[in-house]
Amino acid sequence: MRWPAGSALALAALLAAPGAARAQHLDSLVVRLADMSAVSGLEDAMADSLLAALPGSALDRAGNVVWTRGAGDPVRVALCPMDEIGYVVGSITADGYLTLRRVGTTPVSPLYDQFLEGQRVTVFGRRGAVPGVVGVRSVHLSRGRSAGSDDPFRLDDARVDVGARSAAAAAALGIGVLAPVTRAKHAHRYGLDDVAAPDAADRAACAALLDAAQRARRDAGGGTAVVAFTRRRQFRWDGAAFLLRDRAAGGDAGGVVVLGGAGPADSLGRAAAPARRDSLPVPGGWRPVTAWSLPARYAHTPVETVSLRDVAALAESLRSFIEGAR
Repeated sequence: MRWPAGSALALAALLAAPGAARAQHLDSLVVRLADMSAVSGLEDAMADSLLAALPGSALDRAGNVVWTRGAGDPVRVALCPMDEIGYVVGSITADGYLTLRRVGTTPVSPLYDQFLEGQRVTVFGRRGAVPGVVGVRSVHLSRGRSAGSDDPFRLDDARVDVGARSAAAAAALGIGVLAPVTRAKHAHRYGLDDVAAPDAADRAACAALLDAAQRARRDAGGGTAVVAFTRRRQFRWDGAAFLLRDRAAGGDAGGVVVLGGAGPADSLGRAAAPARRDSLPVPGGWRPVTAWSLPARYAHTPVETVSLRDVAALAESLRSFIEGAR
């Protein structure tokens, strides 16, 4: 699963501009990240782009993108998950259709899969991205059938059409079992400063953290600041848990801020202990983890919407945190 060769360089060039210009282009960065896909466990393309965009960053043993500033205590960690809930190819039927299986253990609402019906998707095969569409039950052919035909769409009902007429034709496109599948994404700007996209709050929060790390003064504050873009959130925060265990083993455990997730209208800047079933497990030695989220409208839908003004405000708060001012 690789992006075109120029994607990482374009993202790096966007952030290489002077500070004032970079602030003006934060909205472009939000849109760029929102257009990317990173199914949990298959985040390599996103990681490559972030590595190029954040000089001095490196991959740790879990594949997280980690950037460190300063040394000694106290330690401040700000992390944002790269991955998203997505799908993989479960099987390929004899007539060339793909079935789907959801990736990850994060609980979702019944509507989450229903939003997929009739939508364009992208299948990341061995030969590159392949466009497809999730089929819709024929109204004409189902007319007059039993009442069961009106049952809600379920993931087991999904059949992805990639234009193949046989399993062999699908294989010739480079598609196999476990190939990642995501909704075809195109972030949409509307109104004065709104951006809508699937998982818009997560991607915008990562954009804010990336911008904050780029603009943080190197000589401010004391101690160590760690910025991390972590993997496999949808598998019980596996990447973030590894990062905290690894850092705590050195005896320098401190405070942690976790980004991402759509919050209520007044959530910007509020720090609260996460209490959901899919919250980050905190290794011993760390002070209580706090969670910062972006206010979002239409949360957990394909048109999840965030305000660019809120993203800019979050970036400033994160820069202060990295510099040790809060």
